Amino acid sequence: MYKEIYGCTLIHPSKYTEKGNLFVGGIKSLDQIQKHKFGAIISAVEKLDKQIPDYIHHLRIVAYDEPNFNLSEHFEQTTSFIKQHLESTNVLVHCQVGVSRSVSLLMAYFIKELHMTPDAALQYIKNKRDFVCPNEGFQQQLRIYYDKCQENNKID
Repeated sequence: MYKEIYGCTLIHPSKYTEKGNLFVGGIKSLDQIQKHKFGAIISAVEKLDKQIPDYIHHLRIVAYDEPNFNLSEHFEQTTSFIKQHLESTNVLVHCQVGVSRSVSLLMAYFIKELHMTPDAALQYIKNKRDFVCPNEGFQQQLRIYYDKCQENNKID
């Protein structure tokens, strides 16, 4: 097992140290709040035993890493949260291990905000964290979300 599997990985860097950097990780990422200067965190886990400091903007989603779990109902909210907070701080998106749920939420962000395909978004993340693997149900939801975003772009 990878030593860093539960830790966090910088996926989308900015030119600044304290803002605009987007990380993905597992539950152990919460031990690195000060090190990476996280000001906003999305937790996509069944239960959260760790305390998030009050000064952190925190979005908690009760999410299960099961193919039939409807993670897509959170894509708009999490994408908006990431976009808003990257302007002023570093953002961490984590789940239990940092392989499926959190990666799927990042993929939704890249699909909507950077106009990536689901395959391109996954490859972008895999280039930095090679052991990620969203479950098949989440991948299907991301393909549907991509099609929806493409339709909305045609309307705009």
